[in-house]
Amino acid sequence: MPKTWTIKRTAIELLTSFLGEKTKLHTITRSDLARWYQDMREKGASTPTLTNKQSYIGGKGGFFEWAQASDHYPRGDNPASGHVSYSTREKRARRKFGFKAYDAHQVQALFAPAAFEALPLAARWASLIGLYTGARASEVGQLLTADVVEEGGIPCIQISDEGEHQKVKTDVSLRTVPIHPDLLALGFLGWVEQARAKGQERLFPAAKADAKNGQGNWISKAFSRHLAEVGKNWPKAKRGFHSLRKTLIQELQGAGVVSELRAQLVGHELDDEHHVTYSRDFTASEKLDGLRGVSPGLSVLNYELSLDSLSALMNQTT
Repeated sequence: MPKTWTIKRTAIELLTSFLGEKTKLHTITRSDLARWYQDMREKGASTPTLTNKQSYIGGKGGFFEWAQASDHYPRGDNPASGHVSYSTREKRARRKFGFKAYDAHQVQALFAPAAFEALPLAARWASLIGLYTGARASEVGQLLTADVVEEGGIPCIQISDEGEHQKVKTDVSLRTVPIHPDLLALGFLGWVEQARAKGQERLFPAAKADAKNGQGNWISKAFSRHLAEVGKNWPKAKRGFHSLRKTLIQELQGAGVVSELRAQLVGHELDDEHHVTYSRDFTASEKLDGLRGVSPGLSVLNYELSLDSLSALMNQTT
């Protein structure tokens, strides 16, 4: 049984226990949910724990969204959402103790052909997708061959929840990301076509849809083993597949990519303190090449990898 399903069921059971089993679903109010969150906090629940509970009960694909869609609860306001958020101090702490980005030397070491060759071919592609798109491990693991598309003549990867077993963290996680020129140079589209020719629907069949820890579990484990070997003498820090996402975000920020464009590329919701200048989705061309005179785009990324040597490695027959 998938781990996420078990966690969501536990959250619903906790809410039921707090409100009472005889409480009718359609009578539950926003105030009832506020009392529940406050009760958990008073009993020692941390903000991350409360945030997770809120996402399971009130978030996208959560209990109340299902209840509203099924006409078990009045449509409109989701009473379980918007109660819990991180304070400024907690956000700083999360940045301090969360996953660390890789520096330039570490990226070079992780993707050096001699070391990278130890990974299975599919895990190499998954790692490169993470490096050049910032996609979460779960988002990479659930990719279908049909998610590699063209938009305005530009090859892209869609992060979607439309396929079977596909889901995303939040609404803003749904996005289309242009494929970086380095990935094209490494033969990514050819590899995808080979998968299609074999009749594969899933881009990474090893990432099981019903895996206990999610569809990104296989990718995270494979990359973590690679990291443990390559980075065994690095200073201690919290690193993993998710660090690729942090790396891309910081590289884009350092290159001057505006916050709105970065947010749409990686599926982030802009913090309240950011001023949102653009109210529309950027085109694939804008995401790739940037906004003329305003901001560069994804193509500004330059990890200075040994593309010629990597290309030979990525086009090995399996």
